[in-house]
Amino acid sequence: MTVNYMWYLVPLLIAVSLVYAGTRQEAMPAVLRHGVKTLVWIVVFMGIIAVILQVLDAFT
Repeated sequence: MTVNYMWYLVPLLIAVSLVYAGTRQEAMPAVLRHGVKTLVWIVVFMGIIAVILQVLDAFT
């Protein structure tokens, strides 16, 4: 049985976002809002890096 290790990224990103937000905020609604914003920021940043790496790979 083959495991796609990319599925481990989802709970890891959620946990990192919530812990980071929890260090900045105290109220639960604020933690969740900040956690979602951080999660989106991380995913977009990783996507940009992935696109740059794909472009660099295409030219080598």
